[in-house]
Amino acid sequence: MKLLSLLSAALIGSSAAFAPTRVNAPPRASSSIAPVSMSAAEGEYYIDQERRNLMNLILVGSAAVTVGGLAVPYVLFFVPPGAGGGTGGTAAKDALGNEIFMKEYLASKKPGDHSLAQGLKGDATYLIVKADGTLETYGLNAVCTHLGCVVPWSAANNKFMCPCHGSQVSIF
Repeated sequence: MKLLSLLSAALIGSSAAFAPTRVNAPPRASSSIAPVSMSAAEGEYYIDQERRNLMNLILVGSAAVTVGGLAVPYVLFFVPPGAGGGTGGTAAKDALGNEIFMKEYLASKKPGDHSLAQGLKGDATYLIVKADGTLETYGLNAVCTHLGCVVPWSAANNKFMCPCHGSQVSIF
């Protein structure tokens, strides 16, 4: 019981430290006090409105930079790398880097042949001989867009078969 009375006395005594003290000063004349009006209805800003606007701008800006920094690489992951440009043809080259000429190439290949040559940027590219003995007007890039290995043509299966991840493509 004695402990309880000591605790309550300490609690009451410590709370007195936060109570305002009375000042025994003579009262001032009411005419010397100017009226102050600070209502938000009159279009007045808060005292720290500029600081709040600056802090909001910093918060939104840092969030946008963070989200953009994460979103851009994520979106670019799904865009396949491209050599770009459809401005004109590029001469195909053989394994030694010599240009391939159509007459000699077609004389040595039979219809339906899928032979590798050097295409854009030296990438392995398939030149395809059509059934009528002419070349297709395009070449197929033989480099896997996922893992970068060269995808061979399987004549027995009549399709391209990727050794990197086992996908198979039959486009003819």
